[in-house]
Amino acid sequence: MKIIFLIVLLVFVLSPTALPVSAGDYIISYGKETRSPTGHEPFIRQAFELAISAGKKGNHPFGALLVYQNKAILTAENTVHADSNVYGHAEINLMIKARREIPPEVLRESTMYVSTAPCMLCCSAMWYRDIARVVYGVSYKTFSKVTGVEDKSIPCEKLYQETGKPLEWIGPVLEEEGIKVFYLWPQDSSQSSILKNLEELGIVKTLQHGDRITPIDK
Repeated sequence: MKIIFLIVLLVFVLSPTALPVSAGDYIISYGKETRSPTGHEPFIRQAFELAISAGKKGNHPFGALLVYQNKAILTAENTVHADSNVYGHAEINLMIKARREIPPEVLRESTMYVSTAPCMLCCSAMWYRDIARVVYGVSYKTFSKVTGVEDKSIPCEKLYQETGKPLEWIGPVLEEEGIKVFYLWPQDSSQSSILKNLEELGIVKTLQHGDRITPIDK
């Protein structure tokens, strides 16, 4: 019943006129992004950069992008606080924009890169739009360590499995780099515990000024 509820909810959420989307200055036209012939790392790092951008704007630090034929074609970031919209997750913003801007056949053949493994609501959005390949940076297990809260929701790959849709699920990729974006968590009830957990996990804060991910200090 939980899966059915989420899918019905997403029918409304992903309507092209249902919700406004503010995805920052990261909209990319076909063919204008750097190619990645060797692996997933450049695109995952772009997802981390989107997460950093979201955090610097006072939102939760999550980012997502679509890659088609080895080119980034659309990006989005979390806008929960900026838009006062609880559905403003990076993945949902991306799927709403894709509904408006990307042909269905292109979307079905695209790979979705996400800074952190997506929540159950975001996975339902991806399921609804026929996303069949996902590459993530930070895993569910590691994110639970960062938040200090055990994640009891349905993992994305299990949701797909239970509904009979195929999913290529790849990750974690560059997880040690991606964890650092959570130092940009906004001021809410979770911030102090997240910052404390990051320190206890030995994650070095290197984003004080900044705009880019750098290798984690050993």
